[in-house]
Amino acid sequence: VDRAEVREDVLSITLQAGEVRAIFDKHAGTLTSFGAGRNWVLIGPRLNVWRGATDNDGIKLMLADQERKPLFRWLDQGLHQVQFRLDGVRLLDEAGGPVVEIVQRASGRGQFDDFLHVQRCRLDGAGALWVENRVRLGNGISDVPRIGVTLLLSPELEQLAWFGRGPWENYSDRKAAALVGRYQSTVSDQYVPYIMPQEHGNKCDVRWLTLTNGGGSGLRVDGLPLLEFSASHFSADDLYAARHTVDLTPRREVILNLDAGQRGLGTASCGPDTLPAYRLLADEYTFGYKLAVV
Repeated sequence: VDRAEVREDVLSITLQAGEVRAIFDKHAGTLTSFGAGRNWVLIGPRLNVWRGATDNDGIKLMLADQERKPLFRWLDQGLHQVQFRLDGVRLLDEAGGPVVEIVQRASGRGQFDDFLHVQRCRLDGAGALWVENRVRLGNGISDVPRIGVTLLLSPELEQLAWFGRGPWENYSDRKAAALVGRYQSTVSDQYVPYIMPQEHGNKCDVRWLTLTNGGGSGLRVDGLPLLEFSASHFSADDLYAARHTVDLTPRREVILNLDAGQRGLGTASCGPDTLPAYRLLADEYTFGYKLAVV
């Protein structure tokens, strides 16, 4: 079996297979470079449990009247201001090849048992990075907006294709009209100009997606087996901070969210909240994906 070559120093761990290199920053606990001759990943992947709150989550400009809404609870738990604490980065030698294990804790209220995120990254001989994730939620943390990771990618990667539900945005409780198929678009066209800026562009039941430049070079992500994803020029924080469409300025970089799941939308802006079947109520989640150069 072909194995990746490995180099380690005080700052980083590098896995290499052929022309493909994955470089991990040991102090930040993130992947800081991935590509073959060119780097497509600027920062990531990092745990993401927040979304640009939808009107159904709670109307952010009327928080005094929103005590029964999920958003009020999320803010109380600090999910809008999560900080990370690195527990460690280890290089493990396993049968399938070297594995980089990254253990992070996260909290928005200084209680670093709120979230425990373990990532295990293995570069195979063909240059594909296999990433396993385990996320454990602490006491009192449940029914969060999402469980996933976010990556900051090169601005060149504007062309988007995916095999999953589409072509429009869809969520676990909003997908009957979004059929599984192969779709093409751009990152910019994923934006939905809601008057009150909020989460948008999510796709469910995704088998794979590609983000490429004009020449067809870039990244492919395969779910193991399925993922939810969104690709945008706005972060969840950008969306939450904006009061109107005119407050948003697109970032040059591509923000890619890969999720085990997002909470459903429900109808709580004027009706019942999301049904329990579409909430994230478990205390532990595992999900995986494969990242490759195209």
